[in-house]
Amino acid sequence: MSSYTQISNCENINESFPRDNRLLNAKQYSRVFDKANKIHNKAFTLLVRKNDLSHARLGLVIAKKNVKQANHRNFIKRQLREYFRQHIETFKSYDMIFLTRRDITTLSKTDIIAYRNKLFERFEKQID
Repeated sequence: MSSYTQISNCENINESFPRDNRLLNAKQYSRVFDKANKIHNKAFTLLVRKNDLSHARLGLVIAKKNVKQANHRNFIKRQLREYFRQHIETFKSYDMIFLTRRDITTLSKTDIIAYRNKLFERFEKQID
């Protein structure tokens, strides 16, 4: 008998991050960088621009220069994608790019999550 058992049942929960909801190439990123509204805090800078699509798209720029360890970069990416997936309907038709700031390395995981939540909430207030 295997010690591994599948615990989660993901049939009712949409945990995917489809290509339609991602910024994929340099042209898409450049469009946002060119004329973006900026929102920032100690951990992140959020660049936002309205798009012509019917859905939101997310791009992540987690620089090795700011976050040296791969497991920390992956943690940050997972947290940002998770919040985006869970709240995608509220973001309407916006392209968003998250950039990490240098101060992020001094923060704990709970602080990173708190700063993520605060930044998304500030953006949600702006679009309402």
